[in-house]
Formats: sequence, structure tokens, C-alpha cells
Amino acid sequence: TYKNMNVIIIHDNAMITGGAQKVAITEAVALSEHGYKVIYFAAVGPIDPALLNSKVKVEILGQNELKDALNGKYEKIKGALRGLYNRDAYKKLNELLKKFDNKNTIVHIHGWSLALSPYIFKAIYENGFKVAITCHDYEINCPVRTYFNYKLNKMCDKNGMSLSCIMCNCDKRSYIQKVYRVIRERIFYRYARKCDLSLIYLSEFNKNIIEREKRLTTKGYIVPNLVEIPEYVNVNTKQNELYLFIGRLNPEKGCELFCEAITRANVKGIVIGEGIEYEKLRNQYTNIEFSGWKTAKEMSTIIPKCRCLIMSSIWYEGAPLTIPEIQGGYSLPCIVPTPSGAVDYICDEKNGLIFKSGDIDSLVNCIVKLKDDKFVEKLTINCKKEFDREKYTKNTHISRLVNVYEKILNSKYDL
Repeated sequence: TYKNMNVIIIHDNAMITGGAQKVAITEAVALSEHGYKVIYFAAVGPIDPALLNSKVKVEILGQNELKDALNGKYEKIKGALRGLYNRDAYKKLNELLKKFDNKNTIVHIHGWSLALSPYIFKAIYENGFKVAITCHDYEINCPVRTYFNYKLNKMCDKNGMSLSCIMCNCDKRSYIQKVYRVIRERIFYRYARKCDLSLIYLSEFNKNIIEREKRLTTKGYIVPNLVEIPEYVNVNTKQNELYLFIGRLNPEKGCELFCEAITRANVKGIVIGEGIEYEKLRNQYTNIEFSGWKTAKEMSTIIPKCRCLIMSSIWYEGAPLTIPEIQGGYSLPCIVPTPSGAVDYICDEKNGLIFKSGDIDSLVNCIVKLKDDKFVEKLTINCKKEFDREKYTKNTHISRLVNVYEKILNSKYDL
């Protein structure tokens, strides 16, 4: 065992603004609480209070995200080049790695494409460190990260970086943006292939999608996400009428599908979240309540008034955190799409329902089934009885993660 193991956790952001950052920061803090020396390396601030109030040492570049760096013609070129070769990130990471022994230090990456650039992998292989990447999405294979065609609004079945992929205009912005992503992916492969690289998958589903095309490495482990399950609240779901959506209001999250299904099934709906579709959907579906984004504390007053959570994503979703949070904290049944990582949490007609992704009739059919009070009550009881809180605790997660780190440092691989 590596009692004196050091962990360098890398993400573009030092502040929680999404699921990947939440996992990276929570892991960093939890590892430090377990006595490991942890360094959190990021490009973009500010530093999250969770990091500030911990023993984690934070190395921050003080840069901004690429989307915020592309203002004005000159800045656009400069920002685009930084997205491919962030020289400051390379230099600072290189300096940091030289202070550590690569035999007892693991580099763990949660995100690099929003600000840090693939150039960080050059510093890692030059210094001989073993590196793990947690696959929060499908960026390992797919230049747009999601295996999702934003122009056709549907999942993509092309092999990432194949000729048909490169020629496909699927980016949410423009084909020029797609070409840029392809170039960045090529640079990533160039440096990542030289690293001693392992992948950490969030679920069996997440692993299977990525391993359709083994492009970088055969070394892999499944480590379910660290999920902070709220303190349990007993909810009488059969008395509730609200069907709940929580998430970013972007096309791949399928909120429009949720709104249309709620409207057709003639039930009450509430949407918690913000995004590029917020105004459009709020104006179009006046029968549905749009609350905007809410803190966890604010959500804890809304969720007990709900009958069911609907996840209507039309992309593959790696391992959504919302489902175990909702089922563990409130025993709410969930309706989830297949194929997606959400199905790993749901046993059909036992603790929720599974519908065919993107299929409005299939989703409406599930909502109609949940109009039956006895059926809802049965699913709720099963959620409460069978949810395993221990599986998601910090201690369980850190134990699994440290075990993986030790295997990587010892060159022992699970998959």
C-alpha cells in the first residue's frame, strides 16, 4: 500500500459549476480528509469554498474558460491557439510534477478541454507519471464529447474521428467549430498515446460505449461516482401530482421531450434548471412551471411535492448523479431513457420505468402508468427498501478510488 501516496487532481475549473467539477472537488477534499497529500490543479477560478476550507493545496492559473476568452478578432485567434496549446498550463504543470516522485504520485484528470488544453499530457509523459482520466463524457473518442448530433438532435452512431465523423456537421455551433474540435482531439491523441494511461469509467454502460472503439488504452476500471445523498425525507408520492425535470436546458438533455410528454399526458410538470432553451420552452409550454436553477437546499422543499423524476436526455449520459440523489434522499420513482447510463440505476417496473430514448409515445405511456396511485406507491416502497446508501458514501468511494490508484501505480489492471 502507498501510505505516502500523492494525488494530483486536474480539472479546468476550481469552482463547482457542473457534475464533473463537483466530483473532482469532492474527491480532492475527501482524499485529503483520509490523509493523502492532494494538489488540485486548475486553470479557472475562483476557488470553491470546499477547497478553501480543506487541506487540499490548490494550484490555479487564473485564466478564463475558452468560451470567455474568444472576444475580438485578435483574442479569438489567441484563445483558439490556447485551446490547443495552453503553454502556461504546460509550464506550470511541468514545474509542479518536478516536485513529486512519479513512483508514488498519481495524476487524475477530470477535465482538460474547457481551458487547460491537451498540452498538459505532454508535461505528464515527459515526467513519467501514470495518469488516469475519469470519463464523465465520451471525449476520449468523440470530438464533440457526447456522441450527439446537435444539428439532427439525435444520438450519433459514427466512429469518433473516422472520415464520416470528421465530415459530419454535428457541432452545436458550426462546422468550423467541429473542425477545431477534431484538431484538438488529434493533438490530444498525439500526447495521450505517449502516457501510461488508464481510464476510470462511471458505469458498465459508460464503459461499453467507450470501448466500442478502443483507441487509446486497454487499461480501465469502473468506479461509480461519489454521490452526496441528501438526508432522507419521507415523501407520500401517491398524493403528489408534479412530474419533475432537473437539468441543463440544452438540446441533448431532452427537456422539450419532457414538456411535450407532460402536455400530452395532461399532468402537471415542473422544470428545475437553466440553459439555452429556457426562454423558448417557458414561452411555449405555459402549462409547466419553470423555476430556474435552485440550490440543493431550495430543491429540498420542491422535491417532496413531486410524484416522480423524469430524465428525458437524448444523449447517452455516463452516470447521472440526479437519480441516486433523488431515489436515496426521497424514494421518488424515476422514468429514464434507454440507451443511457441512467438505466444502470433502474429496474423496470420495480423502482422506476424505462422508455425508449427520444420516443414521445414511449415516454407518455410511462407517465400514464404512473397515474395509478397503487403502482406509484409500490415503486416508492421499493425505492426506499432497496436503495443502498452505503454504496455511495465518501468512504466507499475513496476506498475504491485508492484501490484503483494503487493498482495503477503497481501496473495491475482490472479490465
